[in-house]
Amino acid sequence: MPLLERDGVLRQLSGLLTTARHGHGRLVLVLGEAGIGKTSLVEAFCSSAPRPVRILWGTCDPLVPPRPFTPIVDVAAQVGGDLRQALAAGDRDPVLDAFIGLLRRPDAPPAVVVLDDLHWADDATLDLLRVLGRRVARMPVIVIGTYRDHDVGTDHPLRLALGEIPAASMTSVRLAPLSVEAVGRLAGERPEQAIALHQATGGNPFFVTEVIAGGEETVPTTVRDAVLTRLSRLSAEAQATARAASVLGPGCEVPVLLDVAGVEREALDTCVGHAVLEITDGRVSYRHELARRAVLDALPAPAQSELHRRALAVLRQPVPIDWARLARHAIAAGDTDAVLELAPEAARQAARLGAHREAAAFFDAALAVAGRLPIADRAELLEQCARECSLIDEIPRALDCQHQALGAWRELGDDIHEGTCLTELSLLIWLSGDAAGSSTAARAAVDILLAAAPGTVELARAWAILGQRLMVSGDDEGATSVATSGAIELAERLGQERIEIHARTTAAVIRLYAGDEDARPMLEDAARRAQSAGFAEDAARALINLVEIARDFRQLQRADSYLSEAAEYLDQHELTLYDHLLRSRVAGLELDTGRWDAAAEHAGFLVDLGNTANRIRVRALTILGLIAARRAQGGAAAMLDEALATTDDDVQEMLELRQARAEAAWLAGNDELARQEAAAGLALGPRELQPWWWSSLAFWGWRAGSSGPLPDRDERPYWLHVTGRHAEAAAAWETIGAPYERALALADSDDEGALREALRVFNELGATAMTRRTTERLQALGAVRIARGPRPATRANPAGLTARQVEILRLVAEGLGNAEIAERLVISPKTVDHHVSAILGKLGVANRAAAAAAARQLGLSGEPQDGEAVAAR
Repeated sequence: MPLLERDGVLRQLSGLLTTARHGHGRLVLVLGEAGIGKTSLVEAFCSSAPRPVRILWGTCDPLVPPRPFTPIVDVAAQVGGDLRQALAAGDRDPVLDAFIGLLRRPDAPPAVVVLDDLHWADDATLDLLRVLGRRVARMPVIVIGTYRDHDVGTDHPLRLALGEIPAASMTSVRLAPLSVEAVGRLAGERPEQAIALHQATGGNPFFVTEVIAGGEETVPTTVRDAVLTRLSRLSAEAQATARAASVLGPGCEVPVLLDVAGVEREALDTCVGHAVLEITDGRVSYRHELARRAVLDALPAPAQSELHRRALAVLRQPVPIDWARLARHAIAAGDTDAVLELAPEAARQAARLGAHREAAAFFDAALAVAGRLPIADRAELLEQCARECSLIDEIPRALDCQHQALGAWRELGDDIHEGTCLTELSLLIWLSGDAAGSSTAARAAVDILLAAAPGTVELARAWAILGQRLMVSGDDEGATSVATSGAIELAERLGQERIEIHARTTAAVIRLYAGDEDARPMLEDAARRAQSAGFAEDAARALINLVEIARDFRQLQRADSYLSEAAEYLDQHELTLYDHLLRSRVAGLELDTGRWDAAAEHAGFLVDLGNTANRIRVRALTILGLIAARRAQGGAAAMLDEALATTDDDVQEMLELRQARAEAAWLAGNDELARQEAAAGLALGPRELQPWWWSSLAFWGWRAGSSGPLPDRDERPYWLHVTGRHAEAAAAWETIGAPYERALALADSDDEGALREALRVFNELGATAMTRRTTERLQALGAVRIARGPRPATRANPAGLTARQVEILRLVAEGLGNAEIAERLVISPKTVDHHVSAILGKLGVANRAAAAAAARQLGLSGEPQDGEAVAAR
């Protein structure tokens, strides 16, 4: 069939490929409904791409759970070499390295990488998409991903993955249905028949071709009817072949299909001859997934189960075993014994490849029928499932599994397993936001293992985890030191490097917060050792601590440097939980350095996740709430209240949250509440616990008129400020790289020049609350010609909007709602909500209609302004 009404998109893709040839690649997302012609379009582009260009094509399968790295397996079949070997080894990181290395070969021509049907992508493939998306702008590669946008909701893993890729690296192309004219050209019918066919099919190219191929006088009303009508005309053997192919899924081998269907090759040839099936490189597929689903859905459940049982028997023969494929057939066949045998192995294989979401799904399938297992075996499955859920940041599910496992070990009276289970449970409890409960679980684990397993690896890990829990909760310093030292000593004696690194990380963090700079090389060494040994989670933890400590001590340039290293490491390893932890720290650093829009973008993404760890959510809400308070936007109090209700007495989060709440109250004119919040923060512990946050709380208490403690001399900018040395305080903040705090110091000066500089900074940041206060002070001094901040008519940077906000404002002006904008830009509606609120605040308007009017005034609506219209004539 000819490709109609797609010339414009093909020209766009050709232009992007030309740019990619010069080392400036792009991720292109081709969106549209099922059957709209996404794959056909990309095939046409690839076939016409000028040589030399490498075409690397992989397709995701509609299997549940999906096979890890399914499209990369397709690519490996094309290129072989290191990529095929890495996949055979079953370890994720070498696969990522091999694929990126394939694209970066200096002697290789530019490449077009096609990842077809990304709405079915597994976690490992989405990890690769993230890695590619973050690097593609610096590579001679165009990555084309196709997906059904209607199947990708706001919480779909693909949407979350795309949300972590720079928007500047992506282009979205939505394919529209065919026109009546194009449908008529395909059908060769008279105009009135073309209109009827267009109305019935909605202009969907696949549906149109199915109806035409069916040759019916009456146009079927659904794709399913069209496909089944065609199938009914085939022989019984050919129909059996088509039904077996629907169960086996895309890309089944010819011998396997014939065995499962119980037919001869002639039946398959009939299906191919009637364009029901097609064969490519010895593998059989339907021409389109819609057709396969139509046949599969028409099969009665008993017939499906029987075909799955036959597939399971046939597929047990090959070596190496494809555990995931076998497990899916076992699950669909309802074969409990086979599920218990195969699903856990499939889960472990998926975990090794980094497909943790798929691993959790396979463990869930095994647990669903695990009632007949011995209780110890079931407890082990529960703990393994909990671990996979924690790695994908699904903490409530992880907690549930770990608690069930704990109950099983207690029922068995197995003290050693109870102790190890409590050790891991303590981390999950902490991530959920319960610091006290986390410490209690860690203490209980150590007590049990001291009695049941002294001198063991289990006890060494329990000591290490207890030290970490006590450190972050700000508990007894002596007990923290005892736990950490005990872990290091026992781990060294047992030769357990991973536990030793974990404990040394904790010890270094404790010393750094106590002001011992000599501990910094110790923490850096722990990060290096963990990376060298392949302990990805421990390396991520050490790197994130380096970022956080530098930020907490207002060493912002150092924090930026550590951040680059941590981000690069997590780019390669894609540990979802740690990636989210780092993103929350990135948001804080962006806030401190005056990049508030970026901070809100990161924090908004984390809040939108919904099921992320409470620890991460609290940090994100704190940052969003503080930005909203500083910009005098609505919702600040609600976000800060939600953060307070979500956390407990964990010192790390509470100090920053109490400071934000104190500042927000002061900005809102509520000095009494500001004093209360500052006092609540100061009561969490002595200054030595986190000195800069302590002095920050003391500073905001002082601003609100508190008679409590003042900032310490060691946190010099705060101390200079409260002692009236405003210029020196501002200079100290400038050295640190904190523009907002610098402007706060200048804004307390009586010098008109200092106040004007403070106002300039507040205007640049969009700090509306302080802009108003500073303007009032200038007016009181009798100043004239006071700057009002960025004017809405400024074309170079209208109203101080970010590039993303300009993009969203254009769509608001087009009349799109938040859900439609989210779909268009491949972000979540909540993220759009945050942006729209910020846009309204920056434009100084009350609603979307007024924002649309402002967009027209700014020339952002696509409509010509008066002067431009005259010039055009």
